[in-house]
Amino acid sequence: MKKIILILSAILLFFTLLVFGIYGFSKVIYNSCDCERFNIDNIELRTGINIPEIKSVACNYNQITKTKKSSFFINTEKVNINDYINKNKLEKSIHENLFVKSKTLKNHSYKVNLNKKTGELVVVIIYKD
Repeated sequence: MKKIILILSAILLFFTLLVFGIYGFSKVIYNSCDCERFNIDNIELRTGINIPEIKSVACNYNQITKTKKSSFFINTEKVNINDYINKNKLEKSIHENLFVKSKTLKNHSYKVNLNKKTGELVVVIIYKD
């Protein structure tokens, strides 16, 4: 009986540590505002938009205004742009090839622009905390 309790306790401890470890790591990614580490993961967590396979990226973070602007060029040979627009719920803008999504939340606001013709995806996040 003692062995069963010991084994169950060890399993419970392992899963508890695993859950807290994953939670802690996600907080590190969520709070990583710069362009150096976890840039794509931070954008995906903050905006809920998937960053697909890309050709190149340019990123700039301004510490004074707490603003990050990242420009991605989507690999349109491997990513179906129409499916990408639908899956990420981007809305058509008044401009012909431009699709947008924006939202203001408690800790940040964001704006996403996708140029369907060029495959350029621009994400601007303004951090409030």
